[in-house]
Amino acid sequence: MNFTSSLRNKKAKTNGYGWSSWIGYAAMLWSALYGTLHLYWLLGGAGYPFKNEGMGLFSAMVTYLPAKVGGIVFVTLCLIAIGLGLVMQKRQLKDFSRWVAIAYICGFSVALLLFIPDTTLIAAMAYAFLFKFDFNWQMVNQIFCIIGALFWMMSAVVYQRKARHACEYCGRTNDGEAPALIRWGRWLTIIAAVAPLPYAFIRFSWALDIPLGVDPQFLKDFSSANPMARMTEWVFGSICIVGGVLTLGLIQKWGEVFPGWFPFIGGKRVPIMFAVIPASIIAIAVTAAGFVFTFGIIVEALHLVSMDNILLSQGWGAMGPMIFWVPWGVALGLAAIAYYYRRRGRCSSCGRG
Repeated sequence: MNFTSSLRNKKAKTNGYGWSSWIGYAAMLWSALYGTLHLYWLLGGAGYPFKNEGMGLFSAMVTYLPAKVGGIVFVTLCLIAIGLGLVMQKRQLKDFSRWVAIAYICGFSVALLLFIPDTTLIAAMAYAFLFKFDFNWQMVNQIFCIIGALFWMMSAVVYQRKARHACEYCGRTNDGEAPALIRWGRWLTIIAAVAPLPYAFIRFSWALDIPLGVDPQFLKDFSSANPMARMTEWVFGSICIVGGVLTLGLIQKWGEVFPGWFPFIGGKRVPIMFAVIPASIIAIAVTAAGFVFTFGIIVEALHLVSMDNILLSQGWGAMGPMIFWVPWGVALGLAAIAYYYRRRGRCSSCGRG
């Protein structure tokens, strides 16, 4: 072992790999807490959060499970995750077993992100711009599940890095090869910036009283029933446009250094997490809502389930643009990761840059 490698190893042990040293334990603690909650609900406790309250196929996927079945499923999933987490902390598994463990953890995380959140999260974020706030226990539960999904995803990343003898904190190896995601960052960012435009275009047309893609009577009735309807359409459309422009900052110079005309901070470097955290939050909310919308649209289009949903009956303009939400959210999330990889500096644990 040469002097540089020895220095890196010593520094890594001193720093404890940062978040990578505790994320696995945080994920197991989350599973223990959430599994206990579901055991409480399974035994008849109050507050079961998964309810299909008139939202039809546009509610969370998990709401179609009976409460007792849902409780058994979640208690089992959490117990398995804790068991795998303990094994992953203590020893290295053989190749097949390692991939089985990683596949389970990733599948568990994706299920927490896609099957539990519904459309209320993205709606609450949008209506906050109209100073309307509606926060309830169901939304707290969804946020808690998203946190758990992130914990387990990051645990799987750390375990995979450990298996390939990379730095657990940054993922770099001695070959110095840049992550492939960086090469796709520009295209992912462009997709994420363009994907919300159809939704914005529809909203702006309705704000101008143009019944694009819907029955004119539907638009008239909607405007009559809601005095703030036109303002809502302008705000929702504008959020998409502004969000698309800000997304482009992930590949533009002004996304790395604040423009000079910014008061107080002009010319200073943009903190990496200042861009990554908001983009990641929006990506998760949009992807989850888009998954619910897309599932509902496909099921209705194939006549697999008969449902009475006023939006689906009004034409393609009411629900069609939501088809783009899943690629929008996925592209935005990956673009944020690519931005992080591109801008991160030398690792504080292994010293690689």
